[in-house]
Amino acid sequence: GPRGAGAGAAESKEGGEQPGDEEGGDKAKPEGSDGERRGVKRQRDEKDEHGRAYYEFREEAYNSRSKSPPPPEEEPREGEDDETVVILDTYTSDLHFKASKDRYGGQPLFSEKFPGLWSGARSTHGVTKGKVCFEAKVTQNLPVKEGSTEVPLFRVGWSVDFSRSQLGEDEFSYGYDGRGLKAENGQFEEFGQPFGENDVIGCFANFESDEVELSFSKNGEDLGVAFRISKEALADRALLPHVLCKNCVVELNFGQKEEPFFPVPEDYVFIHAVPVEDRVRTPLPPKTIEECEVLLMVGLPGSGKTLWAQKHTEENQEKRYNILGTETVLYQMRTKGVEVEEMDPKSRDLLIQQAAQCLSKLVQIAPRAKRNFILDQCNVYNSGQRRKLLTFKGFSRKVIVIVPNEEDWKKRLELRKEAEGEDVPESVMLEMKANFSLPEKNDYLDEVIYGELAKEEAQPLVTKYKEEARKLLPPSEKRANRRNNRNKRNRQNRNRGQAYVGGQRRGYDNRAYGQQQYWGQPGNRGGYRNFYDRYRGDYDRFYGRDYEYNRYRDYYRQYNREWQNYYQDRDRYYRNYYGYQGYR
Repeated sequence: GPRGAGAGAAESKEGGEQPGDEEGGDKAKPEGSDGERRGVKRQRDEKDEHGRAYYEFREEAYNSRSKSPPPPEEEPREGEDDETVVILDTYTSDLHFKASKDRYGGQPLFSEKFPGLWSGARSTHGVTKGKVCFEAKVTQNLPVKEGSTEVPLFRVGWSVDFSRSQLGEDEFSYGYDGRGLKAENGQFEEFGQPFGENDVIGCFANFESDEVELSFSKNGEDLGVAFRISKEALADRALLPHVLCKNCVVELNFGQKEEPFFPVPEDYVFIHAVPVEDRVRTPLPPKTIEECEVLLMVGLPGSGKTLWAQKHTEENQEKRYNILGTETVLYQMRTKGVEVEEMDPKSRDLLIQQAAQCLSKLVQIAPRAKRNFILDQCNVYNSGQRRKLLTFKGFSRKVIVIVPNEEDWKKRLELRKEAEGEDVPESVMLEMKANFSLPEKNDYLDEVIYGELAKEEAQPLVTKYKEEARKLLPPSEKRANRRNNRNKRNRQNRNRGQAYVGGQRRGYDNRAYGQQQYWGQPGNRGGYRNFYDRYRGDYDRFYGRDYEYNRYRDYYRQYNREWQNYYQDRDRYYRNYYGYQGYR
């Protein structure tokens, strides 16, 4: 698809990382006892839910060890020049909506990994008069992982510009849902019949009666009027075709097809056939990456970052900021319906964990889209700030630091606890405080803005938190040792003429020289294999089964080690192999 074009590739081959190769690496695994890390199951008591901050933190820790490749360039879009064509708008759609090549359809981008994620898109044009229609067909349900309880769902209808992509959950947003429900402003009611794979839904907007009437049909059978909207309330806002899908692929007919899927009433015209001057085009996306900006929120959990981001988005609507935060993702993962389902703590925990993982993926694909972003995570680690901002090359990059005074922060944490029933684990909070550093302007950061306390007041507070946390955390002896050992190894290796690549060298280096196998002949490779096997579970979890563990390792080993040894020890090499006595 036009967006997420390289996403598949980026997904499966993101790694190449060496465990612990960035400054975040040392401090990356604070949580859990040693036993837990070795795979001994720690007894968890029932109350031990982790909540949002914990999973965000874990994702940060995991990703700080990964060097993700720069995102692939976005493909130029076809039909971009012709602004009169009615197609799906990839500027206002969800970042994880993957439009088809011709943009008359699409599907969710990460359905394999996050089957519960809704993704929506609107058309480029809307209407304010006449009798207009379009058709939507669920062409296929996407396969779900074994054991997944997620069911494919589809919702289709009309909404106004600037409403959220969750169709039917905002004001002036009207959807017909595959469970046989209609939804408007978050209210769900029974309507029509359920529909799913291979069904075609006709969507009709009639502006010619006293109120605007929205009706639907299923496979050519009229289901009647679902919504009546007062013209005063709607005012001059245009209604745009809107689809929202979860785990299924949708194809749209805006009138570009020779023949409709099913005949439509004769007084209705397809939106494609509405004269250009009678249609309303949504604002065009920025032409270049240079016109886009990314705001990176920095602050401890509960300091008010999400609130700042939402307020800023509302005050600057024309910028259409995409807020990438766990809150937003969670909202798009919850399946709403007639009765509000209560989640038990365990599934809520799982949902939050998935949302945090999904967010990491979104942050990785974001730099490919020409949009304005707000990255709403804690981002207290310098290494994290750097890693994220470097991928947004060409964007105007700003950091928003939110440090409230201590009393306000305590109050906010309390409120957050009441609202979400989650407490930030003490160990996570301490780790974050201990590593919180205020960013400075530099080559990957154009501007630092203080959203609450000014820098003069924020700095002493942050220093105070840092010192308090360092006192309470277990002595960082281990960390220092780990770092020294690494540096020691580096020094040794530099003397031998090769860089330290990551992982233990024992059992590979220390064998007698003559036994070393050249040119990949089979033989005992020493301590490598076991070392990597320890990480294998992690890799499988994040990269699926097709991740090639050995690719990078062998690559480094061959080029780094064998060539250098070959050149350095040419004489010995020839002697050993061919019985030469040197060159005469």
